[in-house]
Amino acid sequence: MPSLRAALALLALAACACQKPSAREAAPSAASSSPGAGPTPSSAATPSPPQVGECPIAIQPGVALGAIRVGETREDLERHGLPVKSTSKHESTEFLEVGPFHVELCGGKVVEVWLDDLRKAPDCVSLGGKRLDRAVAREALIAMFSDCKDAPPRTGGSFAECEASGVRIGWGMGDFIQLRVAKKGTRLDDTCEMLLDDGKPVPLPVVVKTKMLQKVLDLDLLAPFWHRDQPGRDPLKVIANDVVADRPELTIFGSKVVYVSKADAETQKLPYFELTKLSASATKARVEFRFPVEGVIGHAEFEKRFDDWGLSARHVSER
Repeated sequence: MPSLRAALALLALAACACQKPSAREAAPSAASSSPGAGPTPSSAATPSPPQVGECPIAIQPGVALGAIRVGETREDLERHGLPVKSTSKHESTEFLEVGPFHVELCGGKVVEVWLDDLRKAPDCVSLGGKRLDRAVAREALIAMFSDCKDAPPRTGGSFAECEASGVRIGWGMGDFIQLRVAKKGTRLDDTCEMLLDDGKPVPLPVVVKTKMLQKVLDLDLLAPFWHRDQPGRDPLKVIANDVVADRPELTIFGSKVVYVSKADAETQKLPYFELTKLSASATKARVEFRFPVEGVIGHAEFEKRFDDWGLSARHVSER
């Protein structure tokens, strides 16, 4: 299921109906216009005041788009001298229009800011200190950024994610170009819950953990190593440890797994499977495992989107 933010991104790509606002340059201060004026010791230590007005619109990958900076609060947005309007809100997610910009807040802070159509944006967009031609070809625009990759396919439009996803460039039917700035290392499809995940460990409900561990046993990468026809392989012996302290009901080959102590398994030379570690935060989990008789070690990673924990990565190797 796509996230709410990704769904709205597609709607914006399909509609692309933003109006062209007037370009207004912020007036320079008296201090900045004075000949030979330099920063005083006190001003050098003071954070620069927020930009007021829609121009200039400097593209700073992972940091800011014009006046709007990633990490700003609703109160910060009010200081830019632009009209602020909430367009939708659900739990910790809120979408705003701030002058010509569209903004997403997660937990009250900006996680992404974008221009619906670069072609209709104020004529003051710049990159690296140079004015950006609003009629620039999409391919030429993407080439201005590094590390650009196509985002996963979606209905209604396409995106390239550049600069460790600090810049996202979207397009679809017609000639419009959507330009987005977000925190580096995030993804267009990340939900607010994922973006707000602080990595602190959380316990998993038994039902969730059981489904997760079952998905580990069902990994396609493990299938070549089970050798069900060999002695002692069916039913599968799983080491009883803290990971499976509640003895979840797992199955493989149509049989329920049997839990055994590691001491007994090693003494009796049983072919056992061991789930060595399970760690989880609010939206991410990792399960580590080994199958000593086959010299196999590996891990599986999971991501939570809304109420579903899906497999996001897996790795198996032979020693």
